[in-house]
Amino acid sequence: MKGKNRPGNIGAIFFKLTSLPFGIYSKVVMKNLWIVIVIVVIIAALAGLAFFTHLEKPQQAQQQPGGSGEQDPDAMMAQVTQQIEALKKKVEENPKDVEALVALGNMYFDANMPPGAIEYYGKALELKPDDANIWTDLGTMYRQDGQLEKSIECYQKAVKLDPQNKNAWFNMGIVYKFDKMDDKKALVAWKKFLGLVPPDDPHYQSLKAEVEKMEAAVK
Repeated sequence: MKGKNRPGNIGAIFFKLTSLPFGIYSKVVMKNLWIVIVIVVIIAALAGLAFFTHLEKPQQAQQQPGGSGEQDPDAMMAQVTQQIEALKKKVEENPKDVEALVALGNMYFDANMPPGAIEYYGKALELKPDDANIWTDLGTMYRQDGQLEKSIECYQKAVKLDPQNKNAWFNMGIVYKFDKMDDKKALVAWKKFLGLVPPDDPHYQSLKAEVEKMEAAVK
């Protein structure tokens, strides 16, 4: 899940939120609504799915000559490249432009290019170290890059800054559960997450049931 560079997402494997983390939240279209998935499917997919945390602005579909509404991959790539170059130019002109740095990080996040996202989120955090959402997105990119300890450190910093950050708690649980195989720590994180989600949320009961199964197994 993404942090919230983009306004209000929920984090991670359940879905891509509106900023398009992979399109973070300023890129490829992301849904603000959670995709309804049964827990079995969620658990099967969680380990491999990317986390999402910041909301994105939906991209306008480009009309094909035939009016299909589908976007041409080459045209999309060219558009993304243009956006990245424009943002890099802004950063060159003003290295302290936090919004441009975060936007660059989001572009690379959405493109699933961890090194670029890590670089620009890191630069943004040098200027704005108290932004829990950027820490959350950085943690997700470290996880995608296989740097699990750094990923966890970022999520821990995020929840220290903002204990109500659902995305960070959820993603932290994912890393502990599926990458570190540490159910006890995963339980702590997911219980925090559940405490921040209303019981009538469509996914609350599914994750709660999984947490209860994990609790029984670790006793």
